[in-house]
Amino acid sequence: MSNERNKYILIALAIIVVVAGYFLLRDNFSEWRYNLDREEKNAYGTFLTYELLKEKYKSKGFSDIDKSVVESFRKLKKNKTYNYIFINQQPNYDSATVDTIYKFVAAGNTVFISCENMYGEFPDSILYDEYHLRLTTGYDGLYYKFMDSSIERKNVVTFNFLHPNLRDDKGYKYFILNKSDTLTNYYYNFEAIADSEIVHTISKENAISFAGFENSYDNGLNFAILKHGKGKFVILLTALPFTNYFMRSEKGLEYASKIFSHLPDQTTLWDNISHEYNFNNDNNFDHGDSSFGESPLYFILKNRSLRWAWYLTILGIIIYAVFHAKRRQNIIPVIEPKENNSLKYVETIGQLYFHEEEHIEIANEMRLQFMNFIRHKYYIKTNEIDEVFFKQLSLKSAIEEEKITLIFNEFKDIIKVRSIDQKKLHQLNNQLEYFYKNCK
Repeated sequence: MSNERNKYILIALAIIVVVAGYFLLRDNFSEWRYNLDREEKNAYGTFLTYELLKEKYKSKGFSDIDKSVVESFRKLKKNKTYNYIFINQQPNYDSATVDTIYKFVAAGNTVFISCENMYGEFPDSILYDEYHLRLTTGYDGLYYKFMDSSIERKNVVTFNFLHPNLRDDKGYKYFILNKSDTLTNYYYNFEAIADSEIVHTISKENAISFAGFENSYDNGLNFAILKHGKGKFVILLTALPFTNYFMRSEKGLEYASKIFSHLPDQTTLWDNISHEYNFNNDNNFDHGDSSFGESPLYFILKNRSLRWAWYLTILGIIIYAVFHAKRRQNIIPVIEPKENNSLKYVETIGQLYFHEEEHIEIANEMRLQFMNFIRHKYYIKTNEIDEVFFKQLSLKSAIEEEKITLIFNEFKDIIKVRSIDQKKLHQLNNQLEYFYKNCK
């Protein structure tokens, strides 16, 4: 009984080791994950952008916001101006945060937001109410057009600028990859709301100027500067240009530098918290309450090593509980597997064909096996046997093209006749043996 228990313990430990190995090597398995994380060095992290901005604003001051925006802004100096930067999937602002950011801009500061999605308080109370703008995606605008088969979905999007000094003749092309596949994606654009929806006019202290656009589907504007009071909002409705994959290229750096040229040279704050979800007492997603951020569980989950140690501990407890509660039973006797006689069968059939002098059957079987060998080893189609096929097979197998041609000439002769003699069979066998022994 103790041996059975030890077996279960070993199985549980093996599962834990496999799971731990997976999570420790997880970054290698997800190098194309679109994460926009400032600490990630894979294709679609933002490590390079973060480090370059940190270096650019080092002399003026550069720091991270790791608690709620409301709490962090309270500690800022009133007689100083700042850049606030958010680059991630989506800013999850609550009403208190939106109100704080709005007053922050009015005081003469600059807010830069680059994101893939935007929902909730900010687009509703700022973009819609104060600037009469709504957000729409290329998918929304093209849904019915795609009913026409002549409309083709594009996997590459082109961004550009409106100002002639910033505009590039060919534009700046961006796309999302998953290894060798280019994924279809739709980007948000600014759209003016209808006059019938306007409740009040735009405030005199607010002004709109558009600086850039995306034209993959002629959808329109995606980069805007919204002036408010003494400061401004700088909003780009995508974060893709700031990923490592594009920031390592000359064109990518050029586009990013033109975007960031709209930010003043002053102390800069990088928001590293507002992309995370949190439930407050009103059951909304936000960061108005920073109590979660100060909890021990938050500290554990934020640290990658501690996070996966926590998960593995829970997994280990679950596995132990499952196996400990398992009903004990007698050891099931081992049933020996049936012997594989397929090779003996092949040998017997071959001898039968040979003794019956059905050499043509053996030759045809050799031909089929050779074709199957080529398809599985070299991934070459065998439905068209021509000069291109011979050259391709010769390159991959390192066998002379003349030798390969002779083999297939023999196959042609075999197909045309109903029987062959033993000498012809031996000749074909020698040619195939040469190929099998010398091929790569």
